[in-house]
Amino acid sequence: MNWETLQLGEFLTLKRGYDLPSSQRKEGDVPIVSSSGITGRHNVAKVEGPGVVTGRYGTLGEVFFVNEDYWPLNTALYVQDFKGNDRRFSAYFLEERSRGDYQRQSRSPW
Repeated sequence: MNWETLQLGEFLTLKRGYDLPSSQRKEGDVPIVSSSGITGRHNVAKVEGPGVVTGRYGTLGEVFFVNEDYWPLNTALYVQDFKGNDRRFSAYFLEERSRGDYQRQSRSPW
């Protein structure tokens, strides 16, 4: 097996999550995922699971794997396109990248 060296954008595409004010949330089973993980539930999903979400504000570098359809909040980035890569591997990759950047004392891993 050979490994390729790629830029992050060649491996996957990250996109900002969606606004969902508390006043517009409806009771349901769909996880609402923020930069700190699942923070509530809603009745509509924006993204098909399984998926990967990472912090955009606050908890930069935290990575969450979501097994089901979900609503990524605007405080997070989610993987919009895995570009053929395994979803679970993509989560591990982002976790390791983040860990390495923190060890180098970078302000933001992205």
